[in-house]
This record gives sequence, C-alpha cells and structure tokens, in this order.
Amino acid sequence: MKHSTKRGLRVASAAAVAALALGTLSGCAGASESKTFTVWWYSGEDTAQYKAWTAALEELKAAHPDVTVNFEFKTWEQIEKSGNSILDSDKAPDVSEWNKGNGTAGAASAAGLLTNLNDYAKKYGWDTTLPASAQAVGRYTDGIMGQGDLYGIPTYGEYVGYFVNDDILKANGIDAASLATNADFEAAMDKLVAAGITPITAADYMLVHLAYNMTLNTADQDWVNAYQFFTAPVDFNDAQFTDSSTTLQRWVQKGYIASSASGATADDAVAGFTSGASPFMPGGTWLDGTVAGAATFNWSKMLAPGNPVSTGSAGNVWVIPAKGHNADLAAEFINLTLQPKYQDMMANDGGLPLLANIDNVTDPTTLKTLPLFNELVASNGLGFYPDWPVSGYYDILKAAVIDLVAGNTTPEQYREAIGSYYEENKP
Repeated sequence: MKHSTKRGLRVASAAAVAALALGTLSGCAGASESKTFTVWWYSGEDTAQYKAWTAALEELKAAHPDVTVNFEFKTWEQIEKSGNSILDSDKAPDVSEWNKGNGTAGAASAAGLLTNLNDYAKKYGWDTTLPASAQAVGRYTDGIMGQGDLYGIPTYGEYVGYFVNDDILKANGIDAASLATNADFEAAMDKLVAAGITPITAADYMLVHLAYNMTLNTADQDWVNAYQFFTAPVDFNDAQFTDSSTTLQRWVQKGYIASSASGATADDAVAGFTSGASPFMPGGTWLDGTVAGAATFNWSKMLAPGNPVSTGSAGNVWVIPAKGHNADLAAEFINLTLQPKYQDMMANDGGLPLLANIDNVTDPTTLKTLPLFNELVASNGLGFYPDWPVSGYYDILKAAVIDLVAGNTTPEQYREAIGSYYEENKP
C-alpha cells in the first residue's frame, strides 16, 4: 500500500513553537560526544523532506564547525532488508530516518538497538508539541507500535480523503461544502447517477482505503487502538465492520461505484478522474502532485463525510541508534527539523509537515489540502492504515474488497475473510 506523502500541513500553535524553541542550537551547543556525526535518510531528492532536512543539516554544520558531518543517502529497500543488522554493528549512524511499524522500528526497539527518546522529548518538548496520533508511530511496547516509550520522532504526515471535480458538481447543482454527512453524500450521488454520471472512480488500493474509511465512519480512537494496537478484542461483526461492508455493497448496487472497478488499476482510476469522468476519487496525499499536474478542471479535496477519524498517519521517523556515538547532537538535529522555518519550507515544497504556520504557506496545492490535515491532527483523528496490524494483511484486504465490489462475495463473507486472517495472525 502506498504510504509516501506529497503535500499538506498543520498549524503549529504559539505554545508548540515556544516549546520547541526551548531546545534550539544555543541550548545544546557542545553536546557532541564525537567529532564525527553520521546522518542517514532515504527520502529522495525530489521530496520536500530532503530539501528541508538538507537545509537543517547545513545549519547544524555551521553551529558545530569542529564536527565532521557525514550524510549518506540510503534507499527504503536497504533499511527494510538490512536495517537492524546495521544497527547492531559499528557501522550504525548517529541519526537516521527509519521505517515505522512493528516489523521495523518496533523490532529494533525491542532488540535494544534504538535509544529511548523520552528524556530528549521532555527536553525539547516533543512529547507535548507533537499530537498523540502523530507520536503513535514512534511509541513502542515490546515492539508493538502505538503506546509506550518514544523511540522515533516523525516530522511529516499523510492522509486519505476524496479528490473532488468541482466543475462536475457545479454543473449538477451540488456544493461539496454541503456534504457533511453520509446521507448528504448519498443524496448527491443519487443526483449524479440520475444524470448518467458514475460518482466515484476507484480501484486497487483505493478500494482498501475506501472500505477502511467507511469502517472508521463511526469509530473513535479507542476502536482504532483496539484494531491497530490490540488494546482490546476486535469483533468483525461489530457496527463498524458491518456498516462499512453493507454500505460498500449498496454503493456498488446503486451505481455510485462501477463494479468493473474490481478489475481496474489505481492508475486507471487516476486517469479517469483527471480526464473528468467522475467527480470523486478516494486517494492519498501522495497523489496531490499528480492530480495538480494533470487536471484541466477546478478541483478541491474533502474528507469522507461524517468521519471523526480518517485513514492516515505521521510519516516515517527519526531514530537515534543505540550504537551511535553522538546522541545529543542527533537529538539537536531532530529538533532542528521540527523548527518552524524548516516545517514551513517543507510545506512550500509540497510536503505535509506536522508543525507549520498556515500564514507562511503559498503553495496552491498545499493550500487545498492543509485544512483537512489540520482537522485530523488537531483532533488526533489519524486512523493509520488497515493493513498495519498484521503481517501480509494488505493482500488479504485487497482481495476481499475486490471480491465484494465485483459481487462475488457477500458482506458477511467479506467480514469472515478479513476477520479470520486478522485473528489467526495477530501477535
């Protein structure tokens, strides 16, 4: 499932900025334990993170002229395949971008390969300035993500909403801003179907996101914590899963989504939406740039109507390897990347920073998406991704939802397929 991010931001409160400022360079100068500082990350040169982090690293170099800074660009695959073995060696970096989740940062924390960041979080204010749903990707207990000690610090995020063709809606007398509830949304889609328009284009992983967002429609953070972090038993015949599976079936039957979507690709769906075929497309922030570059119509974004929680999360995390030699300087660098000027820089390069000032953002696409991320982060409404809890779950979820959309299975069979795998494979 795609989890990379392209655009968005949230507004940092004055208190958040003040707290982060407690740990600026002057407060940590001279804290380095070694005269060499090694930094790894794998966000590519075309990403907003790379540009902002590079600028922050230059500031760190200027503040510590006696330290030799070595930056090494890695790939996601290198970290995924060899990360923990490198951490458990004399080649461990002093700070690195790391993959979030039970099998990566979780496994490394459980093996004692990562530095516990609780004290640094208190020193710099990360434990209070970063929202709880953002911190969750860096908190682990016995390797399970979501709660416990802080081992990773995110600086950016991502979420899934709807891309909206405003021209089609306007031509049919529909205002996207009025679609506050599922009832409003379905009434608008009935109107579009009557006009011969298929309201939603979606395929492949988009259908997985669509089904999960429907499941989150009546969920709260307790439900999310139970499903994602195993804090309580999960009933796959509860109101959330029952409503989402029957609603998805009904939407196909009513023509809101074409049953042929079960055989299409995500690229097909994007091409259909950007050509103007349908007014709604569920998709993540990683598609913002694609839509902005291809759409020839007026477009906007919206969250799934009525959802208190939505698919999304903070991004991958900074970690300080336990076998590194410069933990204090690593924490100083992490704090730099959370400073307003670098968060704003990330936003204006099309990223989705966690702490940015709305008044300093000029990127037009970021300005379309920031109010939505703003809502989610402010309310701790990030519901993570449906395949995260269980290894190998994504393929199960995709096959099950495609069968449901194609009409090959019933909602009950869908729930049985995804529920039985979850129960058999959860840790």
